[in-house]
Amino acid sequence: MNSQRFCQETQNQHPKAYKARVPIRYMPDLKTHTAISKQRTGKSYTKLHKWIDEPSKCLGRAHRIERHNQSSDYQKYIEKLYGKKGVIEWLVHIALDNLETANKLAEYIYRKPYTRMEVEFKKRRITDCVFKK
Repeated sequence: MNSQRFCQETQNQHPKAYKARVPIRYMPDLKTHTAISKQRTGKSYTKLHKWIDEPSKCLGRAHRIERHNQSSDYQKYIEKLYGKKGVIEWLVHIALDNLETANKLAEYIYRKPYTRMEVEFKKRRITDCVFKK
């Protein structure tokens, strides 16, 4: 689907997103997402990351209403095109967007952003989080 058609369909599905005042949201850019994927997996997943953020062309900051939530439809689509590792990269992409937003809001609210966030997993569960300023 071309971008113009996608934007028109998205606008029809989410008309309020075009009119609403959306709070500032910050997130990593394509270069950051692809570099992190490359570091994690050896592959950049450039096409996947572009697809995830494509709605920003027509929705701007409100683009997270599309492709930035965990759903079985998105998961099946991504797995078909990029495999199970692609699904993981999609979930990491979403998580990193939210972490960066939280960090930048913390900077705005608390005036001291985090410089490092570490999450520890044991037996597939988060067991500890360390935030360094």
